[in-house]
Amino acid sequence: MRSGYLKNTAKQTSQILLSKTRLIKKNMCVALSVILLSSCAPQQKNDSVTIVIGSWYGFYPIYYALENRLDHKNGLRLKVIEPTDIGDARRSYMREQVDFVASSMLEFTKAGSFLHQRIEPVLIADYSNCGDVIVANKSINNIEQLKGKRIAVSANGIGQYILSLVFKSKQPSQFFEQIEIRETECEQAFIQNQIDACVTYPPISTYLLNNPNLHTVYDSRAHPRRIFDLVWSKENTSPVVKEKLRNMWFESVELINEDPEKFYRFVARIASVSTDSVRQAMQGIALVNAKQHQQVIQSSLQLSQDLVDICLVGNGKSCEQFASSFDW
Repeated sequence: MRSGYLKNTAKQTSQILLSKTRLIKKNMCVALSVILLSSCAPQQKNDSVTIVIGSWYGFYPIYYALENRLDHKNGLRLKVIEPTDIGDARRSYMREQVDFVASSMLEFTKAGSFLHQRIEPVLIADYSNCGDVIVANKSINNIEQLKGKRIAVSANGIGQYILSLVFKSKQPSQFFEQIEIRETECEQAFIQNQIDACVTYPPISTYLLNNPNLHTVYDSRAHPRRIFDLVWSKENTSPVVKEKLRNMWFESVELINEDPEKFYRFVARIASVSTDSVRQAMQGIALVNAKQHQQVIQSSLQLSQDLVDICLVGNGKSCEQFASSFDW
């Protein structure tokens, strides 16, 4: 009885070992096949794209993304061009030398007039959050008292759009006397009593406010998200590449929000300025993260209308084409 039991047990054990050996060999073959197939499959390549940006700290999260290799993480190989003047920037996109453009909302509408094809926003990068201001003599207590005053503001620029918001008119020039001088000339113009107010931004506004006779009578917090910058492209740009760029931007902004001081030091280093000056300038710029972007896009009718309005103020040509800019 016992010897028969041992024989059966030995036989069963042998069969089990044989089955396990076959299973191991089979698994090894499957694993080897997977390795061979994966080695033969083409490796995913990063999309090579180029972006031209304005010299504005609100666009420097793009440099920060490169610093942290977020372009590669999101399947891109990004090249950044920062031209010395607006003319070079315009030539780059008119000659099809770039895939994306990071610019002010005004430049977006001007590009729409230059080019003979539709251009589309890719993302809202940032908006002015007290960065744009009107500095005035202390005798002017509120924006209503700006009416009829001598205001320094460049022609067909962001400053005139800001005044269109202030005076609630697409033709704001009827409400004030326009003095066409550069922002950098405002300090002397105040001293010589040539102007009553100046539409400007840091660091120029900081220098102006050192004058005890001047104060800020308006800042862009009064019109939240109405003065913004954006990244845009031509309509034939791949939707997949657009999404990759958006994700790269949002991840960069997330890193900045985690440690703003590290970002300020980074910008100071590449811009050859002090960290304090970067910190001060960034106080007036609200970078848009993923959650905020979703909220902003929900107000797409307002965004599109703002583009139409700034187009009317800036050049007044073919402005209705921007009425559907955010029909994504």
